[in-house]
Amino acid sequence: MRKDLNTGKGRCRATALLPITPVQAVIELGASQDFLMKALNAVHHANRHGDPDDFIAVALPGMRMGRNCMLPGQGIELIGSEAALSGYLSLEGPASLQRRGMLVTPEIEEPFMEEGAPGAAYVRDRACEKRTPGWIRRSQARAERRGKPLGKPVRVRGNDLNALALYYGNAVIHVRQVIGEIAEGLLMVNTYGFSSGGAPAVLPVKPVILDEADDAA
Repeated sequence: MRKDLNTGKGRCRATALLPITPVQAVIELGASQDFLMKALNAVHHANRHGDPDDFIAVALPGMRMGRNCMLPGQGIELIGSEAALSGYLSLEGPASLQRRGMLVTPEIEEPFMEEGAPGAAYVRDRACEKRTPGWIRRSQARAERRGKPLGKPVRVRGNDLNALALYYGNAVIHVRQVIGEIAEGLLMVNTYGFSSGGAPAVLPVKPVILDEADDAA
């Protein structure tokens, strides 16, 4: 493990895939959100402490629009090297999910990486995070720490319901699903496992919305 915590982007090698899927009882008991955030927080920990040349990317292939807001679906898929994904499973978060019988037995697989095949990028949308109540609170706290005035008041707006809001403690990350084609080249993601709008990392996954489009055709 590195002593200095990573803060920027890192390379995802995308040579292996790890489905992280809750057992049916977790879904029926309404514990899917707790399951999801424990799994996602472990990705953040792994990328913050790991090798920036070997980050893990997060895919939410079940992500879809619900009646009022974007929903994450059941389970996630992690993309990275076999070594990075094996290391992830040894972390306390995933290990506790296994001990408590909440996690379908995880198996590292080989991803389908045919160039030109459909895939999806999961992009952090920072524009969604501005002028929300949480953003204003963080701005106020940052100004107080620096001993500087906050500046002009801004109009508060609610969360963008077309983006998926993920809660990491006090931090809220907004994610959009972008359909694209798998291509050769570097895949770069941040410590949360998501790419940026300027450089979307199309991952070798098939989102549910593509299956629905095929069924409707």
